[in-house]
Amino acid sequence: MHDSQTLQNPKSQISNRDIRILLWDIDGTLMRSTVQGGYKKYFTSVMQKVYGHAGNLDGIMPSGMTDTQIIYESLRGEGFTPEQIFARKAELLEVFKTEMTRVLAQNGEPFEILTGVREILTETDKNPRFINALLTGNLSVAAEIKLKSVGLWHYFENAPNAFGEISHDRNDLAIEAGKLFNERYEFAFPPEQFIVIGDTPNDIACARAFGAKVVAVETGRGQSSEKLLENKPDFLLEDLSDTKKVLEVLQTL
Repeated sequence: MHDSQTLQNPKSQISNRDIRILLWDIDGTLMRSTVQGGYKKYFTSVMQKVYGHAGNLDGIMPSGMTDTQIIYESLRGEGFTPEQIFARKAELLEVFKTEMTRVLAQNGEPFEILTGVREILTETDKNPRFINALLTGNLSVAAEIKLKSVGLWHYFENAPNAFGEISHDRNDLAIEAGKLFNERYEFAFPPEQFIVIGDTPNDIACARAFGAKVVAVETGRGQSSEKLLENKPDFLLEDLSDTKKVLEVLQTL
């Protein structure tokens, strides 16, 4: 792998060593559904079609989980292993896209972008120091559907994104994100050049497992500042509404 400071720099005005890679969570950070629990309509259909069971889906608290973890935790009581879940990954992605699209068209699950998100993505997108990418528990097909619905997909569609089909363990996603960036840009970005932005303790744990910095936001359902602070993020923000403040925080890391 090349070690030149400027080789393959995606934003050539600045040294690779000064780049900060922003790894954004989706649900509760960038956007959310206005129908709490609406995801169950398409998850149930997908799991029945692909695995033959919906299992204990109603008993799962999905906040901070990857989609594959939700499926595994729902089906483990039926004897499913993670290996069995991932053995049908190609079928899962195909059916998930079909069923999610169908359910949203028929029943609707209105999504809303969270305050300040569009503004901070616009600013970081044009700032040569930052690269935006996704680190999300969503399957790739779900992430695209959701972000297109609120006009945000173009910020991420060409990035080396880490999606939920990589692993059922969220901690694996940041490690994989590092590998994806190093391969894409042929440069060994160290973990401390990555900043995870998320709304749950799992996002913080995921960043720490990789060695990344982490900014937590208090915009997730069922999360509290106390719970987030217990996990020691580098910064805790109430939300992303103050673009100048958010930029200042990101520039300090």
